[in-house]
This record gives sequence, structure tokens and C-alpha cells, in this order.
Amino acid sequence: MRLRLYWLSFLLLVGGAAMAQNKTVSGTVTSADGQALSGVTVTLKGTKTATSTNSAGHYDISVPTGQNPVLVFSYIGAANKEVTVGSQSRISVSLVIASSRLNDVVVIGYGTVRRKDLTGSVASVSGKEIATAPVADIGQAMQGKLPGVSVVSQDGRPGAAIDIRVRGGGSISQSNQPLVLIDGQPGTLSDIPVDQVQSIDVLKDASSTAIYGARGANGVILVTTKSAKAGKATVTYGGYEKTSTPTKYLSVLSPYDYLSYVWANAAANGAAYQTPFEQLYGLGANSGSNSAGIDAYKNLPTDNMQKLVYSNAVSWNHSVTVTGGTDKTKILFSADYFNENGMKLNSYFRRGNVYFKLGQKIFDNLTFNMDIRYTDIENMDDESTTNGYGSLLSTAYQFRPIATNHILGDLTAFNQGNIEQYGKNVLWDTYSPAARIGDYFPLTIGQGLRGIGSLNWNIFKSLTYHTDLSLSRAWNQRKYWSGAVYNDYLDGSGNKLYAGAIDYAKSDGWNMRWTNTLNYNKVINKHSFSALIGTEFITNYTSAISASRARYNN
Repeated sequence: MRLRLYWLSFLLLVGGAAMAQNKTVSGTVTSADGQALSGVTVTLKGTKTATSTNSAGHYDISVPTGQNPVLVFSYIGAANKEVTVGSQSRISVSLVIASSRLNDVVVIGYGTVRRKDLTGSVASVSGKEIATAPVADIGQAMQGKLPGVSVVSQDGRPGAAIDIRVRGGGSISQSNQPLVLIDGQPGTLSDIPVDQVQSIDVLKDASSTAIYGARGANGVILVTTKSAKAGKATVTYGGYEKTSTPTKYLSVLSPYDYLSYVWANAAANGAAYQTPFEQLYGLGANSGSNSAGIDAYKNLPTDNMQKLVYSNAVSWNHSVTVTGGTDKTKILFSADYFNENGMKLNSYFRRGNVYFKLGQKIFDNLTFNMDIRYTDIENMDDESTTNGYGSLLSTAYQFRPIATNHILGDLTAFNQGNIEQYGKNVLWDTYSPAARIGDYFPLTIGQGLRGIGSLNWNIFKSLTYHTDLSLSRAWNQRKYWSGAVYNDYLDGSGNKLYAGAIDYAKSDGWNMRWTNTLNYNKVINKHSFSALIGTEFITNYTSAISASRARYNN
């Protein structure tokens, strides 16, 4: 157990690594008439680094030096403003309210309204603004673009959950996640490709979310996907490839420094540790044929386990969209495939998506719309898995920096004394982080099929009836397999006692939603009057089964 003291000292040695040079830029944001603007989003262009102004319109943001960074100032109802930082450390700007944006249509509960007619707090972002981010989850693309909305990724693994808080959390024991509605249907942001989004509107205050009842207590995110357009048939292709690279690795000891430190620790722990350690590496009184002793390790290359379990990863996305039609019939078809490989060994997120929309004008005052979507997702990774020394990824920092073929002593000493009893996880190749991660397959699979049919009837100029019926099916599987190495089902010689362990779960369910609304809108001079009455019926069913077994026979 005392061996852990070495690793604590090692982490202290590498903890003071140099950071990239940054500087802090601060300033204030005001309106054209000099009033301080609170909630203005200040973003470092091309990154996820962002902040918001406080009640006095003040902000502080860290930017890299020597890269000619650009700050983007965005605020609801105002035109975005970009400012090149250069050598400036204080940048104050004035934003001009864009009258054209006041006529933008904003999606609210069971309807739409012009931005200037809003009475509640709603934050919006267009699909064009978020489509530039090459990410798997729409939530990641929302970071820094919606005032009052905090978006934080739990970690960097593919398919990792996104924590979204609308004006902070409201509970310490219950979920604080907002309600997500995709074209009116409950869903998850990871189901939808970024380039299929038309707009995202976030209802933030009580008056905006009240119509959803308790479901909207943490805010409501309304995602509207793209619709078909009239005109000649057009085919659009979108694709990209990206490479993810670790920003740095922790420095590790050289083979000579490592042995100097651990040898001293072994000597302090008695012969049961010192003798097999010297035999293994050919040191001291047990040097064997290694006449140079520890000096033989001075010029050996360092074997950095971090680079085996955490390295560059290539990801890509391809999408094809076909749309067109006449004034009466409009069709959109889209297919998308996203493949994100994680920098961590044996991790990935894959999503296939097929999407079809039909808009049909039956009469001048009656239209029919149909929306069908199929999604298939595979996700491999489970960062929460640990062994006795912490997470599988963190043990890479602790593993010996000497390759097995560079060890100059007797390899049979691996099975002797305290090295066998306490040193397996940091010395044996069989138990290396790379071997453990490669012997664990936490796979989750999900398929979803959703269909929506709706009718819009303009009864007369100010009164509209809308009905929509949506049906969805979901199939999910959890298929976790862990082998003998991961579960330590090995004897003292490294032979398998059992094949491994299995954890399997399967669930499927359906959801039906039927909505009927009457919406009255009347404009008299400069005054606008609106009223909404409606009903909504929701029912669902889910069944699940699970099974697991440890020590699965060979």
C-alpha cells in the first residue's frame, strides 16, 4: 500500500505544468442610449469560451495572446457585433437594437409570436448560428449563445450527457434538466443532427412555461426542425472530418528516475518487496547478468502508457438533403450519419438519422403536414467504471514507464513477493490500463421511430384551429461485456479462470400525443390581442427486462 506514496509524489511533480499564455479582456456593453445591458453573451469566436455581462453591463473573458482573437457580442433583439482584440485589454461596445429582428417569429407554448409582442422571457438562436459547430449534441452547439442558459458537458467522451440549466437549478434532490420538445414531441437533443435545426427557443420564466405545467418547471427548450420549401428540387450535401488531439500529456519519469525512486521505496518496505524488485530489473545484489545495474536504464526510451489509452481520434459526418415542390405540395428528405471516435481507447458515438417531411395544401385555408423520423444510435463508453486505483484512464499516469522488452532482469519476479500481491495494476502488462480498457465493452444501442400528422384550418382571418397526432416507438439495449482481465478472473500465472461477465438490459415502449388548439389573434391599430384554448392527451407505455451474470464459463 505504501507504493501509493510514490504516485502522490509523482502527481505533485507533474502538477505544475505550464499553461498556455492568456490575458483577460474586460469592458462594458451598453445600448445606443448609454444604458447598461445585462445578459449580453460575449463569445471568443470559433471556440466555446463565453461569458455574460452582469447587471452593470460588465464582463471579463480570458483570451489567448498572439492569435488575433475576435470577440462576438450577441443580445436578443440586437445585431451581433464582432471586435478584434489585438493588443487591447479593455473593450467596451454599444449594441444597436435591430428593428428587423423585432419582427422575428419566436416559438412559444403551442404557437408562435413576433418577438416585439413577447411578454415572457424567451431566448432564441437560429439553426444557421449553431450549424457551424461540428458536435454530436445540439446542446454543445448552444453553449454561449443563449443568455440565461448554462450548458455544460459532463466530460469529453463521445455521447456524454449535457447539463443544461435555465436560470440556475431549482432543486438539490430532483432533476434540474429542462423539458425538451422537438417539433412539439418530447425528445433528447442528441437525437437530432445540428444541420437539421431551423431554430431553438428557450422559455425561461414562469409566464412562458406555465402552459406546460409541472413539466416546464425547469424551463422548456423548443427545437423546430427544417421544413420543405417550394421550388425546383435541390440536393444539398454537407460533410466534414475533424481530428481531436489531446492538448498535452502529463510528464512522466524517465526509466532511470522511476527506478531510483521506486527502488528506494521498495528497500524501505522490506525484503518481501525489495528482493523481487531487484530481481525483476537486475539491480543491486540481484543484478544477475545486468552488470551495469541501474545505470543501464539511463538511455532507455520512456514508455508512456497515456499515449496508448488516450490519443488522436478522427471523426466525421455526412448528410444529404433533398427538397422541393410546388405551392401546394412540398417535400423534404434528409439522411445523416455521424461517427465520433473518442480520444480514449475503445470509445465512440455513432448516429444514423433519416427524416421525411410533407406539406400539402388541401384548400386555401386547410393544410396537412406529415413528419417521420428514424434514429439509430450506438454509444461505446462508460467513464464511471473504476478499478481499485481510480478510473481506468487515470491509471495510465501510474503505470511503469519501462516497456517489458526493456526490462533487464528476470521477468519471473513479476510473480514473487509483494510485486505479485500489490504491484499488478502498475507493473503487469496483463493488468495495464490499455489491456483493461480493451477488455471492457459497454455498448448501448437505441432506435427510435416517430411520426407526426397535423392539420391547420384557418376558420377565418383571426381564428385558427390546429390538431396534431404523434406516435413514437423506442427500442433500447444495454450490452455490457467485461472480460477476464477487466474482472481479474486470472490465476497467479495470468491464465483465465472465467471468460468474463455480462450485463444485458432491453426495453421498448411507445408514446402517443394528441393536441387540439384554437388560436385567436386580432390586431386593432397598434394593439394585438390573442387567446388560446386547447386540449392535450398524452399516454405512453414502457416494458423492460434485464439479466446479468458474473464468472461466465470459458
